[in-house]
Amino acid sequence: MKKLNVRFGDTQELRLKDTSEVLNLDVSKVARAAMLLGINQLLSLASRDVAKAVDLALINELRARQ
Repeated sequence: MKKLNVRFGDTQELRLKDTSEVLNLDVSKVARAAMLLGINQLLSLASRDVAKAVDLALINELRARQ
């Protein structure tokens, strides 16, 4: 598995940690699952409306910086 150079905002780190504790899973596993779920959602939306998928990606990228 290749390591990605990804930085998470403070909010995302806290949410990943909280989620990993609730699920009793490693933070890395939760982060990988969340990324895959998000990618699948973006691709599903893009198959219907690319502009909406772009908007969703950009809006959530801004939210993730917090």
